[in-house]
Amino acid sequence: MDSDRFLSSDEKLLETGLFSDVIVKCGSREWKLHKAILCTRSVWFEKALTGQFEEATTGLVTIHDFEPEAVDWVIRYIYTGVCDIGTLKGPEKTTKTNFVTSFEVHSIADFFALNALAKIALDTLTAEFDSKLPAIQLQHESCEEWLPELCDAIRLVYEDIPITDRTVTSVRQAFVSFIHTARYYFMQEHQFTKFLDEEAPLLALDLFRAMRNTGDFIAHQLDPYCSFCKNKPSRAEKGYYTHTAPEPLKLTACCSNCAVKKDFSSGMQDWLGKDARALG
Repeated sequence: MDSDRFLSSDEKLLETGLFSDVIVKCGSREWKLHKAILCTRSVWFEKALTGQFEEATTGLVTIHDFEPEAVDWVIRYIYTGVCDIGTLKGPEKTTKTNFVTSFEVHSIADFFALNALAKIALDTLTAEFDSKLPAIQLQHESCEEWLPELCDAIRLVYEDIPITDRTVTSVRQAFVSFIHTARYYFMQEHQFTKFLDEEAPLLALDLFRAMRNTGDFIAHQLDPYCSFCKNKPSRAEKGYYTHTAPEPLKLTACCSNCAVKKDFSSGMQDWLGKDARALG
């Protein structure tokens, strides 16, 4: 297609620096680039290289907010329209997931107002979450190999966010949805609950809000088959087990006198160790 041919030509300009009229620097790296390409494909560069900004006069843009590797991702995407997040980790890295890389790509894409690139990052992250759910929900496979990377990504997502901030970004929502969907598994994983208690109070609050909104505070082991058709879902199926609160669960109000007479325990004690199937 013509668009592919043009992008291939743009990539050649990127590699050779031929006809460049602007330099982008980050750390120890620099790229010889082209204003016409940058300004027509990125609002951020358009603002930086036009008008009264110093960069418009000098033709030099210095970026301090990101690492050179991440800036290279953005530049290559602007010139080629392609970003394969799975290859960005590089052969020298031993990461088992794209959790951290997807977040990093989304962050820098958002900074440079590259909505299409941000969507690629979010779609990649969501797809990886979807691929993990069947194994931990239905087969109860261990997440030991990739749990540290999940925690690393969560640290980045919630970094410097005050506990009072209720603004939930799309990436933050993706992490909350993943943990909430598989909460039975995660809430029994000691390493994760320790992380939640000690390092991720805002994630814990987000999970509480998610459980409150769904009316589902019970995290019991799920039956390995559909409650309606009685079929066992395949590993490839996603969106399974979206709501586990049993229908008979009802809110009971009782005065203190009646509570004593009927030997009702406190609400806190009621929830501890409760199995949803026993409520039916």
